[in-house]
Amino acid sequence: MAAWALGEFKRTDAIPALGRALGDESAAVRRRAAWALGEIDKDDALPALERAFRDKDAGVRRMAAWAIGEIESPKGVPALRTALADSDPAVRQTAVWALGQIESAGSLAVLAPLVKDTDKDVRMTALWAFGQIESDQSVETVGAGLKDHDPDVRSMAAWALGQIEAKSSVRLLTPLLTDPDEDVRVMVAWALGQVDSATALTALEAVRADPSPTVRRAVKWAIAQIDGR
Repeated sequence: MAAWALGEFKRTDAIPALGRALGDESAAVRRRAAWALGEIDKDDALPALERAFRDKDAGVRRMAAWAIGEIESPKGVPALRTALADSDPAVRQTAVWALGQIESAGSLAVLAPLVKDTDKDVRMTALWAFGQIESDQSVETVGAGLKDHDPDVRSMAAWALGQIEAKSSVRLLTPLLTDPDEDVRVMVAWALGQVDSATALTALEAVRADPSPTVRRAVKWAIAQIDGR
């Protein structure tokens, strides 16, 4: 309860005590301490949270990653590298989410391998993070997600490219206008609508007659977006 209260009141002078609590014999106490450090939201907590990635309890490690995401400081990026290689997929996913929260271009290189993680949720969160960061430099990395065997991952990759809005993504997106999954086609049409490109317009015109009314509406909207610019 003490850690909860310190987090709720955002007492910055409590950071040293909470850092020590991360060494408590109780995993529940350690998790609450990590949570409280995230609530306090100060860079001073980062060294203690980084040490928490060596904790034997996956819940503690995951909470430490969450806390760094709450702090949203680029200084937290190096600390998260350890968590990105964690054996627990939930820890990896939370670390990737934290990098998306921080939105630092310095995260691009460390995020790249996670697009091909063995866990679907990690892959999707990595692509989401790239969409949050919105860097043209990540187009090829995100484009790899368009080839994923899972349609949800392909959709997320298309969404991320739409967020980035780079013309270089058009050649990667257009082949998926004929993806077997309807939701993927809808998201690809949306993404192409985000990019001001004559090539995208030509590709969208070619699929106006898609068998799915949902896709046809998405294509019509995307064409209107490009024509209106």
